[in-house]
Amino acid sequence: MGEHMGLIRLHERPPLTVAPEDTVLQAARAMTERRVGAATVVDGTGVLGVVTERDVLQKIVAAGATPGDIRVRDIMSSPALSVGINTSVAAATAIMRKHHIRHLVVLDDHGALVGMIALRYLLYELMDDMERALGDLRGYIMTDGPGG
Repeated sequence: MGEHMGLIRLHERPPLTVAPEDTVLQAARAMTERRVGAATVVDGTGVLGVVTERDVLQKIVAAGATPGDIRVRDIMSSPALSVGINTSVAAATAIMRKHHIRHLVVLDDHGALVGMIALRYLLYELMDDMERALGDLRGYIMTDGPGG
């Protein structure tokens, strides 16, 4: 299930990117506006890390810090874990499970950023695969074979 499915079909929009020198407040507002739970932190050299709503909650809100005073570089997770565009849903899910993360950066064959995938969308795809397999099994079991 999901073994041969590439990630590219699972995301529709370009990924949200922020700069390491942006404030956490700017990043949080951008994530809220785009309705996403994470942003890829990039500079001229490429992907530096990922900042998530969990980073903001744990490292800023719970710590009593002021988001307008803290830079993204100070709270981002780095290095960012990434997968290639042709990574299977099952493989990407396994990486997330192993590392206890909910977002993966997706890179093309040349290492350029093409997206970010959230665990929930991988789980939706795995559930769809299981539903299709269940339908196939029902069809097989219910089919009246020779002599039967």
